[in-house]
Amino acid sequence: MSWVLLILSVLAVFVVVTIMVDKKQKKPGIMREGKLLKSETVCRDGEKFYVEKVAFKDWHVSIHSYYLISDRLTEGHTIVDQRWNYDDFCNITIRLEDCTYALIRQVEVVALVRSFRPMPIDEFDRIA
Repeated sequence: MSWVLLILSVLAVFVVVTIMVDKKQKKPGIMREGKLLKSETVCRDGEKFYVEKVAFKDWHVSIHSYYLISDRLTEGHTIVDQRWNYDDFCNITIRLEDCTYALIRQVEVVALVRSFRPMPIDEFDRIA
């Protein structure tokens, strides 16, 4: 009888640990890739923005993930306007029907700034 209780106790601990690890690995936010560094809502000039930063193990993974994130964010949406930074093709501002967002890659970190309403890119860049 004591062996049965011991085995059941070990199984229960294993199940609880598995559930806790699974919950810790799932992170809130828009970017599912990378390790979440920051996720917050900020206000500037009366406008609200969602800011999220994720880190990657090296620059190569961050570039690959940057383009995956960009494609996923625009998938199923109509792009109203977009602007690339031609100094570094890893900076883009895109205006969709429901929001405007900027996706910026900084070596091993990718940052996302998203407005809560669609706004012209010039206004977005000035405020955000």
